[in-house]
Amino acid sequence: MTETMAQVVMAAENTGKPSRSPRAPREKKKWTIGEIVVMGVLAVLVVIVASPVIYALLNSFRSYAEITKDPMGLPTTFTFDNYVALFQQTAFPEAVLNTLIITVGTVVMLVLIVPMAAYGIERVGGRTSRFLYVLFIAGLMIPFQVRMIPLVKGFDDVGLYSTLLSVILVHLGGAASFGILLYCSFIKGIPIEVEEAAHVDGAGRLRTFWLIVFPMLLPVTSAFVIIQSLGLWNDFFIPLVFLDSSSAGTINVAINRMVGLLTSQWQLIYTGAILAIIPSVAIFAGFQRYFIKGMSVGAVKG
Repeated sequence: MTETMAQVVMAAENTGKPSRSPRAPREKKKWTIGEIVVMGVLAVLVVIVASPVIYALLNSFRSYAEITKDPMGLPTTFTFDNYVALFQQTAFPEAVLNTLIITVGTVVMLVLIVPMAAYGIERVGGRTSRFLYVLFIAGLMIPFQVRMIPLVKGFDDVGLYSTLLSVILVHLGGAASFGILLYCSFIKGIPIEVEEAAHVDGAGRLRTFWLIVFPMLLPVTSAFVIIQSLGLWNDFFIPLVFLDSSSAGTINVAINRMVGLLTSQWQLIYTGAILAIIPSVAIFAGFQRYFIKGMSVGAVKG
């Protein structure tokens, strides 16, 4: 009796409900000629970019004899002997430490100095702000090769040549112009009423910047930090010029020194190249959304 009553109640509840029609099968999307061409070009670009990396990765597991005998061959066994030898027989560990010090030190100084400089140009500079802005932007137009010899001579005169500090200062001066351009365009979009309210509450310029303005600059700061970190980690020319042979140099300089006139340590060169790529890929993959968000927000603000 109970089961019969339950069936009657369920039938009454379902009486007023429309019956669900079965889902229509999804139609397969037909690709247009333009989409096929775009995907074809993309596939070719992926192959062009990935081929050297895959080639270096495979050769990092091969011995010097195997590479010289058959450069395009595949590894017979996958061992990490080259990776162990790279850290035990070369100055690669010191080069990694130097690269890390230069990258972190430069980025920290850029974040501490450049946003404040841009804020001073936009909010405090007065009539001279336009001149200062143009002066910084002019730094983007002067090639590094023009400044290279005077910088080397100047650092040598003060005893800073072939030191990590010289490399950090050169990077700091080169990246400041781009940072000023990026931050100034973003600060223009920040309402000045927010700062005026902080001044009414008794906050000074420095406190207003770090507690009110700088948190608003985090999107563009994240993009700026990622761009500079990747550039500093992968830089080759500036450390090559400002660090002589007495120093281990940076990662790319250390790899370059493994190339000799008569013989080259190809197994270690490929291994070092793979290890140099890993941090760059990890940084961009982990912070890609912050990079895209920061650049897009900065473009809208500008």
